[in-house]
Amino acid sequence: MRKLLPVILAFVILCSCAQPRVVDEVNMAQAIGYDMIKDDKVEGMFVIPIFQQDKMGKYQILSGTSSTTSDVQAAVSKKADKTVLLGQTRIVLFSEKIVHKIGMTELTDYLYREPQLGNRVLLVIVEGKVKDVIHTKPSNSNVNIGIFLSNLINQQNETGNGPDTNLHLFLGNSLENGGDAYLPIIKKRGNDLSVSGVALFHENKIVSKVHSRDMFVFKTLVQSHRRGIYKFKLDDKNKSDIVVESIRSGTSYHISDSESHPSMTIKLKIKGQIKESMRSDNLTNRKMIKKIEQDMEADLTKQATRLIKDFQKRNIDPIGLKEKFHAKNKKMTYERWKSIYPNMDIRIESKADILQTGVSE
Repeated sequence: MRKLLPVILAFVILCSCAQPRVVDEVNMAQAIGYDMIKDDKVEGMFVIPIFQQDKMGKYQILSGTSSTTSDVQAAVSKKADKTVLLGQTRIVLFSEKIVHKIGMTELTDYLYREPQLGNRVLLVIVEGKVKDVIHTKPSNSNVNIGIFLSNLINQQNETGNGPDTNLHLFLGNSLENGGDAYLPIIKKRGNDLSVSGVALFHENKIVSKVHSRDMFVFKTLVQSHRRGIYKFKLDDKNKSDIVVESIRSGTSYHISDSESHPSMTIKLKIKGQIKESMRSDNLTNRKMIKKIEQDMEADLTKQATRLIKDFQKRNIDPIGLKEKFHAKNKKMTYERWKSIYPNMDIRIESKADILQTGVSE
């Protein structure tokens, strides 16, 4: 018993140090948004759920301004009836303007150092004002805007064309020597909110975007995935639309051994099923399936080549080619990479396999 006494005392002391929070006694933010306003001030918005049995999905938005993002939370808490905490935050939204003015290094440094926030919190760029997005009332939804937005991004990542992103992954890509990060973009059209593309970063700023039509190929370049939708036009007289649902997609990278003229071949492999076709042909015909596969391969190659050429022109590397080269050649330095990357011979090869043809015509 004497041996157990110190353990019991230590347990009591540790428990007494904890600061339990009753959910009704604090404002627990589930989403945060930041806009840049006049005089270079930061406006922060916090989506706070209202926990009442008869008010499912009800919430309030608390806002405040300050000269820095880190001080906005304190500014809002000073005028709120309860302290604003971030322990339930699922998503943080930044306007393009605030990223341009402040930079993502400074914006994410505060988030990374905030002990209440988890590393898997979602980061999102907003076209236009974050305030307009935060104050949108989701139609046909009984959840607050914070939960709606986080569900929107997660759904795109899990079953759509959105690449996996969160605070941890973003910082990993940003801090890597020569690496470039990316984040999803949300845009408001009327009263609807949607993922409109991917923002590409280099040295703290947004330098380019991947539009929604290219997101499937971009996702395939950066990660293997099992879900996603690819739409293209068949090379026939009617330019028929074909929609393919991915069952398994991935990419392999083959690097040359040449020191003087390094090159890379990127091989895209897509296995999928036809989700929709505007043709009246019987798609159980193997000859027609082969035609669709060949046209899809040509379209994938064309689209991926265009993306890679644009990345080389801007000298950005969102898909991490430098690290793939470094794995092959340990002598590859960042300076050497910067000099050879823009003019490197990078070839795309695509392979499409249509496994099922359950279509609607």
